[in-house]
Amino acid sequence: MQAGQARDVLDVAAALAKRLGAGMVCVTADPSLLSTGSRTDGSAIIEPIDPDTADTSPRELPEADRALVEEIAAGHGVPVEVRTLVGDPARALAAAADERDAVMIVVGTRTGRRRTAEFFNGSVAARLTHQQHRPVLVVPTNPVGFDDPLPWDA
Repeated sequence: MQAGQARDVLDVAAALAKRLGAGMVCVTADPSLLSTGSRTDGSAIIEPIDPDTADTSPRELPEADRALVEEIAAGHGVPVEVRTLVGDPARALAAAADERDAVMIVVGTRTGRRRTAEFFNGSVAARLTHQQHRPVLVVPTNPVGFDDPLPWDA
């Protein structure tokens, strides 16, 4: 989940979880950090991508978004777990889904100026649909009409 885009994606995911009699795992990934292995106690070894940075604490989901996750899940009557992972978001989502043997992965589209970069660099949703075996449901978070220019055409 991306900070700030939660409501539409969470409503769809929670409604599906309720219909399937399942819970939700809300995953956010900090791409500025990488997991480089495990210690003998099983804890992850986390390193920053930028060698000039000493911070190895992943950026957690903002408290307002975490509260929204819990509110929407409770409104649909489904249990939810919020997880923060590190590394590439597509890989993190796929790994979390594998760990839980998830039925599907629900993601949203990006909004704003980053849509153009996403088109050229590849979206998390597009990468997931080609690089792992689970179904991926993409929830539009700020769609344009068919008569409007696409973000990369503007």
